[in-house]
Formats: sequence, C-alpha cells, structure tokens
Amino acid sequence: MSSKDEAKISWSNQELSFIGFFESATGTRAIDCVMANDDKTVFFLLKPEDAERIRRGYRILLQHFSKRIGREVQVIEYHEDVETFLKRALHPVKVLGIRVENNAKGGRVVYITVDDVDKGRAIGRNGFRIQG
Repeated sequence: MSSKDEAKISWSNQELSFIGFFESATGTRAIDCVMANDDKTVFFLLKPEDAERIRRGYRILLQHFSKRIGREVQVIEYHEDVETFLKRALHPVKVLGIRVENNAKGGRVVYITVDDVDKGRAIGRNGFRIQG
C-alpha cells in the first residue's frame, strides 16, 4: 500500500481481544479484524503465508476458536493488488470481472461480475460479503 492509499485502522476493544486471542491460538499474525454488521461473523485479514497455514493444518483449531468466541470466523488473504485480493476474498466464487472506479467523495467503488449461479454465494447470507 502506498502512503497515500494507507488507511488508518482502529479497532474496538472486542476486535483487539479477538486479534490477541486469534494470534495466540493460531500462531499467525492478523493484519486486520473486522466484525460483520450482523455481529455473527469475524473476518481476519492475514498475509498469504499465514492464510495458507490456516488452510493446511489449522482448520480444526479455527473451528475451536470460532466456538470459543461464539462467531463464525472467516480468514481472508491480503494482497496489495485489488483484483487478486478480491478474487481471494470471494473464493470459491469464480470472479469474471472487476472494475474499480473513483467516486465523487474521493473513495473507490468496486464492481464485481460473477456468474449468475454464483451470485448468492458472492453476496453471502444477508449480504454480509458485500457490505462495505
């Protein structure tokens, strides 16, 4: 991330608690932690190598962690390239196209195209995967 694109990250006490617990439980390092609007899901953003460790051998540990905090846990692989990041975040949905546009407020809007059969999976239950 370039310095002009860097965002300041702030966490709630609960998110800080989840990060500490997650890191000690998995031996990985979380870049970020975000609570879904439904308060039932926690997303952890990890370096690709840490996300791979979770996929390879820590899946049961992740399930145990999820039960301990009483929330579904999603691990997302961080990539600087927006297209790669979004494709990995939406996996296993096949992304057909990604368009990033600047909006009038100086932010960015992302348009993602997926096959019709994958729309429900891409959006997620109650839209939790598309809330920004």
